[in-house]
Amino acid sequence: MSSHRAFAILFQVVMLFAIVGSSPVVGGADNDPVKVAGILIDKSDNAITVKGDGDEEPIKYLIGDGSDKKLKDALKMIFGASRVQLTYKKDGDSRNLVSIKKQILKASGTVTGTVVKVYNDFWVEVKPKTGVSDAYAPSGTNYKNKEFMDQLKGLQKGDSVTITFTTDFERHRIETLRKNKN
Repeated sequence: MSSHRAFAILFQVVMLFAIVGSSPVVGGADNDPVKVAGILIDKSDNAITVKGDGDEEPIKYLIGDGSDKKLKDALKMIFGASRVQLTYKKDGDSRNLVSIKKQILKASGTVTGTVVKVYNDFWVEVKPKTGVSDAYAPSGTNYKNKEFMDQLKGLQKGDSVTITFTTDFERHRIETLRKNKN
């Protein structure tokens, strides 16, 4: 099979999972690597919390003291309210992070969807009609705009919104936010 054909098939599988709204989970035995895609909720020196696509609640993934330099370097450039794709291994009830990378489905544009949750009165998770949830934080200008921040903080689960956004080195940035009539 040509590499072009293999890539085309892989792309179709990835897009199918994005449309269906769940991430592929790969792995069988407890110590087999498992892949997850979702939104980074929180990060500390020894763990990250990610709400995986299709999951109701975020899950904690441990960062071991002996983690390799490549993993630690990747974590330095990934911030809360970012989509990520990660690999972990189970160790009993623990999930140990093996690798992580930022996942940008679309670098700029407009999204209309339903508010899933507003986090830390700072950023919002939105689920479009088709596809997976993504996270959006205010641009620098909007962050300093009290009226905009009050509107963002006032969003409730289930509200319909339309957001135009761009993406910087950290995350998606809200340029405009409109609450739609439900």
